[in-house]
Amino acid sequence: MIRNTFLFLGTFVAGALIALVVRAAKFNPHAGHEAHAGGGGDYKPMVSNPIAPAVPTSAPTPAPASEQKASDPHSGHGSPAAVNAAEQDRPVNTVCAICGMEVDPTIPTLEYKGKKIGFGCKMCPAKFKADPDRYGPYYLRNEVIRN
Repeated sequence: MIRNTFLFLGTFVAGALIALVVRAAKFNPHAGHEAHAGGGGDYKPMVSNPIAPAVPTSAPTPAPASEQKASDPHSGHGSPAAVNAAEQDRPVNTVCAICGMEVDPTIPTLEYKGKKIGFGCKMCPAKFKADPDRYGPYYLRNEVIRN
């Protein structure tokens, strides 16, 4: 009986090791992901991490001096009314307090204490509506809730 148990366990372990070696040899995590719809490769992170260093982006090349002189000197300025309207439409937070993702501008905002709150995913507004006093202060401070 003991001999049969050891024989079974030895065979089981040997088979598991062989399966592990074969699977590791054939594993290719990038297979089938060469071409994504929409030009792929530039992925938006699912969770923003304020502690992580910012990823440098390529700096725009300045326009030649001849083009700068020809442009309107007031092109970057907007009327105060236009600036205030744009400021009011933007949420006060850049990070969703519930899920930790960056605020998605396509998701409708909600108001909390007279300020617009943005959300990272479609499930967060329902959670916020269920308990706004729990989540609201975190949104106003632009922090993620640590449970």
